[in-house]
Amino acid sequence: MSVIIPLYGQHRGQTSLESVSKAWLAQDVPCEVVVAVAGAIPVRLAADVDAHRVARVTRADGSARAPGLLRNIGARCARAPILYLSDADVLPLGRDFLTRAMKVADTAAFTQPWMHRLIGDSGPNPVDLRAPEPGQCCYVRATKDGRLKPQGDEQLIPQLLAIGGVDIDAPTVIPPRVVFDQHPTSKGDWRVPFHWGGLMLERQLFENVGGYCRRYYGWGCEDDDLLVKVAARHTITRAWQVDTTLTCLHFDHTYPYRGTPERNANIARYTERLAAGPTAMIEEDAAVLRKIK
Repeated sequence: MSVIIPLYGQHRGQTSLESVSKAWLAQDVPCEVVVAVAGAIPVRLAADVDAHRVARVTRADGSARAPGLLRNIGARCARAPILYLSDADVLPLGRDFLTRAMKVADTAAFTQPWMHRLIGDSGPNPVDLRAPEPGQCCYVRATKDGRLKPQGDEQLIPQLLAIGGVDIDAPTVIPPRVVFDQHPTSKGDWRVPFHWGGLMLERQLFENVGGYCRRYYGWGCEDDDLLVKVAARHTITRAWQVDTTLTCLHFDHTYPYRGTPERNANIARYTERLAAGPTAMIEEDAAVLRKIK
């Protein structure tokens, strides 16, 4: 398994990447962690566990300031036939996360596991953090014994969302009061309680659909775009619909991206591409990939 992680700008992932890479290397499925970095950002990774678990960094030009661009670069360096596309601030909960994910996915592409958003410090060893007791929750705090405890005071509500070009009645979460108190700009904001961009698929499938579109910059829409293409060529399993005990942990942070020129440009580009349809999207991106190769 090759876990591909992008890192650029001043993202919170700079401080969580060491813990995140350690959690992936501790999985009971041998995997490598490939971190694709834009520019000269300092990077701290976990030490390699053994010859089958390798953590390494590939550096791109500072202009590659987009998750999709960097994941494409990381994927080209991957050595395994299966890719897990993730982020620098999201780690798998439980050392059997990948084993369970592969079982749930079977032959399908695996996407969007349930996600707990961590408020505050993760404790001394995030690898051994344990998920909350059964029951849906999103925001959590870490207790001294390594258990994640629901923060409470959050609202999980159903909402019709366009996910990967499909309207889905998905849960959304209104953050707890403590999040609003710490970050007043988050008031009234909702977020999905699953890892939107988390995607596990065969490397060949990723290449067949052209990887990520290379016309997105900054944050947003590149994951939706890729999911549209993958769903057009292969079966997908949305993990939050199948097993909400299969979870990951997000080191929570504010979202300064909404309303920015780059974000608005990404929305416009995604809308344009979606109107053209998945076949045209794949053909455009696959043609670019052929030129790169």
